[in-house]
Order: sequence, then C-alpha cells, then structure tokens
Amino acid sequence: MKMQVRIGLVLMLALAALGLSSCDHYVCGANFGNSTCTGGATTLSQSGGGSTSAAFVFAVDSNNGGANGSIDGFTIDTTNNTFQATTSYTAPTVPANNGGVGMAVAQKQFLYAAFGNGQLFGWTISSTGSLTSVAGSPFAAPFLADYVIAVGEAYMITNPAGTYLYVSAQSANQIYGFQIGSSGVLTAITGSPFSAVFPLGGGPNNLAIDGLGKYLYASNGDAVTHTAGQILTYSIGATGTLTPVGSALNSSMWLLKGEPTGAYMIGTTGHSASVAGVSDDDHLYVFSIGSNGALSLTSTETTVYSPWSIAAQSNSGGNLVYSFSFNDTDTAFNPPEGFSIQTGGSLQLLSGSPFSGLTNGSWGQFDQSGLLLLDWASYFDPNTNATVTTLSPFNVGSGGALTQPISTLTLNNPGFWVVTDPQ
Repeated sequence: MKMQVRIGLVLMLALAALGLSSCDHYVCGANFGNSTCTGGATTLSQSGGGSTSAAFVFAVDSNNGGANGSIDGFTIDTTNNTFQATTSYTAPTVPANNGGVGMAVAQKQFLYAAFGNGQLFGWTISSTGSLTSVAGSPFAAPFLADYVIAVGEAYMITNPAGTYLYVSAQSANQIYGFQIGSSGVLTAITGSPFSAVFPLGGGPNNLAIDGLGKYLYASNGDAVTHTAGQILTYSIGATGTLTPVGSALNSSMWLLKGEPTGAYMIGTTGHSASVAGVSDDDHLYVFSIGSNGALSLTSTETTVYSPWSIAAQSNSGGNLVYSFSFNDTDTAFNPPEGFSIQTGGSLQLLSGSPFSGLTNGSWGQFDQSGLLLLDWASYFDPNTNATVTTLSPFNVGSGGALTQPISTLTLNNPGFWVVTDPQ
C-alpha cells in the first residue's frame, strides 16, 4: 500500500483553513499509524537531571462540534505512564476550520494561539492544566489574515524568558513583537511591526531565537518547494525591540533552533525528495553566533535521513538535538535521529540512533525539562478514508536514548500544538 504524500505542516494547515475539505494526503506514519512503541513502566529520568511527573499538551482542534474549533487539553502522567484528556478540562472556543498560524507557551503559565482570521488568543495555564482567558483576549491581529497557507512550524515564538512574543507576517515583510505582561496581557513592543525585507525576495517564515535570548533570526521560504534562501538577523533590545544586524545571510536554512548556551544555532534546509523538485539533503548544520549575532557555519553533520524538522533541548545543561523526517517512497516516517552538541560546535551521533521501535512522526518538541520529547504525525489513511493525527511521547534517557513507555495519543484533527511542564 502506497500513499500519495503531501508535506506535513504545509498541507496540514492548508486543509485546516479549508475545513479539511480537500482530499490531499499527508505523510504516512510507520505501519500507517499503528503504534510500534515499546512497553514497560519506565519513569522519566536522565543523568544529571531530575524526574518529571506530568506535562500538559494543548492542540488546536479545527472542528470540535462543527460550528467551533477548540483548544484541546491533555495530561502526560509519567508515574502511571498515561497520556489522556485533562480531568475537568473545559476546552476554550477558537475559530472553526482553522488549524492555526502558531502556538507558543511563555513561562509555563501563558498559552498563545494565532489564527488566520486575524485573532491572537491568550490564556493562563493553571497548575492542573485548565485554561482561563487573559484580559483582552482575543487580541486583534489583522496581519494574521495574511496567512492563506502556513508553511512553517515557527511562525510564532517567545524568547527563552517568556517575556516577548514574536509573529512573522509573510507578505507584509514584517515581524510583529509583543511584550507579555505579568498577567499574560499582550502589548505591542515599541517600533512593532519591524521590517523584514529579504533582498532575494520572499517574506519571513520560520523564526528562531538563540538560547540566551539575545538575537532573533528569520528565514524566507517558498511554500511549494519548501526551500529558503536568506536569513535576517536582529538583536533583541531590553524592551524587546528588534534591531537589524548586518546584511542578509545567503543561506538555505529553512529552520533554525537555538541551544541553551547561546553559542550555536542548529539548522536544516528541510530538503526532501518528497517535495517536488527538491533533492534530499542528508545533513544538519551548526552555526556559531558571533558577538554581534552574525552566524558562521561551524560544522556540517551527515545524517542518515534528510531532516524535515529538528528539536533542541532548551533546559540548562541540555545539549541534545533530534531530527525528524519521512522517507522518499512516501510510505512512512523515518525513525528520529539524535545528536549531542560537542565543545566547538560539532554534533556527535547518539548511541542507538536512529531510534527504532517508536511511533515516528515529522515534528518534535521538548518539554522544558528536556526529559520528554513529543513527536507529531499526520497522514491520510485510505482504509478509513480519514486523516489520522497522533502525538507520541518519548522518554529522553541517560545519553539521549529514546524509549516510548507511554502510548501514542490520537488527536481529533491536525493543527498546531505545544507541550509545557506545570508551573
């Protein structure tokens, strides 16, 4: 059985905006969605770290009840190894038939979700995982209507301290910035929106911030071929203002991720043979960050598969990076690959990588502890004539080995999602 592949995030969001009315397909998950996770009752632990008892996951549900969308809430219990709907959770209403433009968590206590109808929602997160609207939510954000199709996973991000929120505006060639108040209220940063004009054309797509919150990077890109050509660099001021640094860097990095020390950015071109006209690029790229934020290529690391997306630990002392991808025959996701960042910026392959025996996907996120790694997958199952979307939690063990003691969760619909530890 072979599936016609369309790229995960690109069409996930396009279909969401169209009410999932199209018949376009998604990248197939391993065994076409059947769980291949390992059993056992392992609890999360990591050498040099502690343990975590729970994390909260929030996901956009584009069609919960037909008339409205919602933000669905789930709890990961690593003591009992369960991943299920949060107890006594009331799902807030959001625009229907819309997978969102982006989601972000700040300070483990605020959740933000942006939608293409020009609304930016904000909620406080309680210690039990419930959501309460912050004052003024939803905030008017007309520039979000620019998103006819979303093509990146990092259109909306926060700085490491969770005090600023940045959102890219593609066709307007701008980046909007907001200060996050003590109660979660958003106010425009002085000077926002900030110009983001690329000499080679295109608008800002994926955004990234270094591990110390000093610099913001924006890449341009093409929605069809999933390619980029330049990176803009900004210094982040004391009040969140963005000041351009140097000229645009010619680079094909589609996605960048910072690591905790602020010394490096890890990138992927996102090139895959599953994208029309783009050949595989079986590499990860490490850039050193200069004193003014300028990026310099430090090392090019060979991967087994062409990385579609990457996740990097953000916890203090974390140095692990994982890549996610799908195969060239359009039939499955590849196992995730893992690396540790070495002194000098090179990447060292983790023992056991690529990690088999997991429910694979194409989009990974860490919780703040760095001990949980979630992997998102969405694909069209021709047997049921339906789109299947899943989230799989992995235990990040000593040495970075990945195991899956907790079963995969099936979501109602594809859409943006985040994971956060309790306050």
